[in-house]
Amino acid sequence: MIHDSEKLSDDKELLLRLKKGDKNAFEEIFRKYYSSLVFFAMNFLNDKDLSESIIQEVFVKLWEKRHLQEIRYLKGFLVVSARNRCHNELKRRGVIRNYEKQSDTKDEEWPQFREEEYLKKIYEAIEELPPARKKILQMKLIDGLKYKEIAEKLSISPKTVDVQMGKALKYLRERLLPLKRQLLK
Repeated sequence: MIHDSEKLSDDKELLLRLKKGDKNAFEEIFRKYYSSLVFFAMNFLNDKDLSESIIQEVFVKLWEKRHLQEIRYLKGFLVVSARNRCHNELKRRGVIRNYEKQSDTKDEEWPQFREEEYLKKIYEAIEELPPARKKILQMKLIDGLKYKEIAEKLSISPKTVDVQMGKALKYLRERLLPLKRQLLK
């Protein structure tokens, strides 16, 4: 019977090997934790494909940043990373829903979209915003802050927040409405 201390010892050895760039160690970690992390993510997202994609991203980041991260407990690190990515995905979905609510389009047209493609375009459009405007949009739509709270955190006036939100939403509408019309065809 393998004890918890032996599992921790195995994980520490895998982490040392991973940090040195050992691909076999990475594959062992992947095989050891992938299925349970996908199951964990499905509890948040209720979507197997999306959960698998999120967990694959977790492992890609683990490999890419293996030299930079000080990881003490591998399983804990992977679980927290998966949970954070799931929360980010749920927040991203909230941004999209909020945008749809604020959009001046008709609800009955929405189901006809190829949703995945449209969601990707919304995310790309948000990424194209100037950094300060994007930050304000995220603070409002993702964090749910009021204009006054955003203004205080960024040391700007609530009017500036209002103007920047208006510009951000106008840009998103202008950028995405032609795409929506194209996708409806």
